[in-house]
Amino acid sequence: MPDVAACQFSCFPQSLATKLGKKYVEKTLEWFLVNPNRFLFHVMKDGVVAGYCGGFVPVKVGDGSSSGMLQYAFKEAVKGLMKNPLLLFHPEVRQHYPFLWMNIKRRITGKVIPMQKEASIVNTKLSYVGLVVIGVTAEYRGTGLSQVLMQEFEKRANTYNRNELVLSVKNNNSRAINAYRKSGWSIKKEQEKTFVMNKFI
Repeated sequence: MPDVAACQFSCFPQSLATKLGKKYVEKTLEWFLVNPNRFLFHVMKDGVVAGYCGGFVPVKVGDGSSSGMLQYAFKEAVKGLMKNPLLLFHPEVRQHYPFLWMNIKRRITGKVIPMQKEASIVNTKLSYVGLVVIGVTAEYRGTGLSQVLMQEFEKRANTYNRNELVLSVKNNNSRAINAYRKSGWSIKKEQEKTFVMNKFI
């Protein structure tokens, strides 16, 4: 896990996860390995992890990779915020304020507060595999490694008998969007700061 975490640090040096620290990154990567509906793999080059990719299969509406990883690595996230309190004002942290507050209350009181959802939504099963993270270190970009990772992602996704792949990407990340389009992905939905892209296999 430390080698894949080092790859993530190299791929995304300015990300919130990186700023929260090594222990947080390692814990979020571990999230992929503790459930059969998630997977994580990497590619070695010259004795180091040069690229990695992770995905998950949501079971019902409400399953989310971002919230799931944050929940799983909550303790390490709090430690990271205590070491660097200015991160509390980071845009990605601000969007999780309600979630963070709910978890703090739960840990203090020991009570789990169920989220209110309509029964029809809760019982809806989803039929896609989500691409959660993919990264290639700078020295191996442009070498075809991202295509190797995408092909392996599709192979693994195929084992879950789902025919749709879905990802979310920041709408100003033109390099990634172009790479996904070259791999056969298209924009499914435009949101305020992100595009939801999909591909059928």
